[in-house]
Amino acid sequence: MKHAYLILAHTSVKLLTELIASLDDERNDIYIHLDKKFNIDLSVLQTQKSRLRPISQRLDARWGDYSLVKAEYLLYETAFSNGPYEYYHLLSGVDHPVKTQDYIHDFCEKNKGKEFIGFALHTPKREIQWRSQHYFLFSKSFKSSNLLLKVIRSAFARFQTLIGYKRTDLTVLKGCQWTSVTNEFVAYLIDNKKNIEQIFNHTYCPDEFVAQTLCWNSHFKNNIYDLSDEFNGCLRFITWKEGVIQNMDDVSAEEMVYSNKLFARKFTESGLDTINSIQRLLEV
Repeated sequence: MKHAYLILAHTSVKLLTELIASLDDERNDIYIHLDKKFNIDLSVLQTQKSRLRPISQRLDARWGDYSLVKAEYLLYETAFSNGPYEYYHLLSGVDHPVKTQDYIHDFCEKNKGKEFIGFALHTPKREIQWRSQHYFLFSKSFKSSNLLLKVIRSAFARFQTLIGYKRTDLTVLKGCQWTSVTNEFVAYLIDNKKNIEQIFNHTYCPDEFVAQTLCWNSHFKNNIYDLSDEFNGCLRFITWKEGVIQNMDDVSAEEMVYSNKLFARKFTESGLDTINSIQRLLEV
């Protein structure tokens, strides 16, 4: 069966077109959610071999807010309705594959049935509980510098702690938002859409909880590819430094291509030369 690539795009037409070109293969269908704030001419998005399907509905997806999960669901539901697919790869518009499509399809075939979901098992339980068990006000404004909003949000969350408010009895785990999952898991994800919204709407960065929590509390737990390393688990080349994700612009193309990862994130337009170097290495 084919693979579905699901892209959440919010910035950089140049990086998005480079990403689409790298995925353009007759074995792939490409679905794109274009953020409502993203000013882009759809005519620049072209493929030669893949079927390209931009989602007609465009949401205003905000960092840390459940609107990101809603955008993911738009992609999953649209792709699933046109499936089935062997795997669904969730990517950002500023990501890029560091393996050829032949390699990716062969790797997924050899590991058929595995769920490539990253789990950050080292995350303190206190942090997970704070982020996932409270109802946060003004969740679309987590990045706002408005002090009044922050004070009100924090006070309301602390009040919930005092009265013992709890969102769910499920074991909540977090990890990388970007995953590669099977058709069966996507069906389970869609079946649990209402439950997920009830549990995670107005939590802090729910996109880092959904796949991990659903997988862990189901029989899909037995299909997890790797629990020992978050980014090996989801096959993403990602680096963090002091709590901040680092751009791949200055990472050598060789390091990424010769790693055991399938995709790298994230790039900026300053890293287009690095992306070109990745492509040259893959063509050798």
